[in-house]
Amino acid sequence: MFVILIVWALALFLLPIPSSQVSTRSLTDKVAKRNFPGLSFRKQAERAEPEIAADIVDTSTHPNQHDHVATAINDALQLVMVAWDQIDNDNTIFPNYFARRDRSKVKAVFGNIIGICQTGNVMLSKLLIQTTDYTNSCNDDTLAFTEDEDTDSPFIVLCPRAFRKKAFTTLMGAPDPKNDPERYLRCDELTANGHVSYLMNSLGATLLHEYMHYDMLMLPVYNKPIIDQQLNEDQWAYGPWTVYNNLNKALLVRLNADSYTYYALETFFTHVCGTRFAAPREGIDDDDSNTMDIKCCQTKRADSLAVAG
Repeated sequence: MFVILIVWALALFLLPIPSSQVSTRSLTDKVAKRNFPGLSFRKQAERAEPEIAADIVDTSTHPNQHDHVATAINDALQLVMVAWDQIDNDNTIFPNYFARRDRSKVKAVFGNIIGICQTGNVMLSKLLIQTTDYTNSCNDDTLAFTEDEDTDSPFIVLCPRAFRKKAFTTLMGAPDPKNDPERYLRCDELTANGHVSYLMNSLGATLLHEYMHYDMLMLPVYNKPIIDQQLNEDQWAYGPWTVYNNLNKALLVRLNADSYTYYALETFFTHVCGTRFAAPREGIDDDDSNTMDIKCCQTKRADSLAVAG
């Protein structure tokens, strides 16, 4: 079977490649839990992107943690760019996630990420991406969480499970994508499944979900934060089956982070893989051990913590 490689398909519209950044900023000392939600390093001075903290491993062996995060930053922006570009004329995918009347607002959310010059909102440059978790909030149910209460030093913590997620633009030091299914999402795998699925999720999508929780970036659209909507005592609005035509479009979806994430994912892979995907199947396409099984917790704010050293 002919393999359609996502990396090749992206060549026509890839954004400038992100730089290899190691932050000189200290790791932040305040955290609050939010449950889930061929790269050459060439700096584009005008590109606004998060900083990568020094605790994210950057070794001489590639691909390393730093490579994965740098690629994920690029992947997240690719998702947003395609969704923003397609949304005006999208009468097929969009209604599965949002009310039609909210189209301009949804586009504004994506527009706030890409910024006026479409090279990333300058607010992204204030974000620090780190792995250090001072409150032990990373557990078996958590991919990442965001803390932005301190508006001068907002940050995202990537938990160990997040690094199980794949890339779809070129990862420095990785083999050819067709020979490395462990690290890359590929169109042949997605089209063989044929449904909107957790298989589409990537480390870049994890970052996109967390960007939705960055209030300084999102509050200008609705004057309310985009959160993880709680559906009942034990369930939050995560995953493809839940957000695909199964949420109240009048009340919940426009302020739900995973609605934006999976709209962007379906739009992106429909565009790149050249195929339509069927609706997700409950218990099949949302059964991802790396993203689901979430039994806890709407966003919480923790008290400030003193960090030794």
